[in-house]
Amino acid sequence: MRKIILFVSLLFIFITLGSEELFQARIYRQNSEPPELLFLHYNEHFSRADSTYLIHYYLLPDSTISVKDEVVLLNGEFYRARSHFYEVDEMGEVIRDQDKMLMRFNAGGNIRENHFDYQTSLLFGPLFNDFVQLHWIRLLQGEVVEFYLPAPDILKIARFTLELVTDTPYEATEKVVFRMRVHSWFLRLFIRSTFFVYDLETRNLESIHGVTILRTKHNGEWQKTTNVDIYYEY
Repeated sequence: MRKIILFVSLLFIFITLGSEELFQARIYRQNSEPPELLFLHYNEHFSRADSTYLIHYYLLPDSTISVKDEVVLLNGEFYRARSHFYEVDEMGEVIRDQDKMLMRFNAGGNIRENHFDYQTSLLFGPLFNDFVQLHWIRLLQGEVVEFYLPAPDILKIARFTLELVTDTPYEATEKVVFRMRVHSWFLRLFIRSTFFVYDLETRNLESIHGVTILRTKHNGEWQKTTNVDIYYEY
């Protein structure tokens, strides 16, 4: 589960949508020695007619695509999010229908679905940096910001918090670190925090340290989560 009650409308969330800088990144298994490169990572965004596409790609070191994480906006509002895990033949999807949303999970052709009321505080990977930029001042002032992340494989959503922290190994001059963790104290026993390191001047995301839901193999078995270090270039 790499998964705020907002005081602004959805319109304001989308004001900066697509403002995320184009990047390239390298994803390593955490604490591996020598460093084990797991994925190459990059993004793109473009528009067609009345639709805007925000896409994150995750490639294996040989450049074979492993995961495509896509958000589609229709007339500036959220319409669909889809995460396709090619190696394990799984796909999670959230589709909005006015004030409702459909969550669907497809594992090798076995499709399960659940329906929810639509929530403006539901985030997806390609929207995360825009969300941080929107709440940048609040975060620097020490406020705790809440939001939800989807978990399509269990057809649920989970509440998370994001806050400024100053007691991690990732502090550096002109850098700021935000910690993301699940809201439930019980779930914190099982889900570790993730740390996002930003440049104070450019506000660009420089690195991420923590758990990811990208599928990896360990001792021949597919892992649902992996602890990683991700380093970005612009």
